[in-house]
Amino acid sequence: MAFIRDKILEEWDAAVARVGRNHEDLTDDEIAVVVEVVCAKCPGVTRDDITNALRSSVEELQGNIAAADRALKILETMVKEREGIARPSWRPAAQKKD
Repeated sequence: MAFIRDKILEEWDAAVARVGRNHEDLTDDEIAVVVEVVCAKCPGVTRDDITNALRSSVEELQGNIAAADRALKILETMVKEREGIARPSWRPAAQKKD
């Protein structure tokens, strides 16, 4: 399935580059042409297959963004700790003496 998805996405990108005037906001007519091109280049592929491949790609990208965001937050904390702005996350807060 991954090979088929990758092939569908490759053909989608190529068709969008040829058909779409504005790659960010395709018209309904342009989308219809792109779907026809992909179906012609990938025999047996349906509109649903294309939709599923695009959805899967978006979900994968969202996961990558979430992972990068977590890494960025960790790095930001490390920089603050190094600069003495924040207490290291592994060091407990100092306890007050009564």
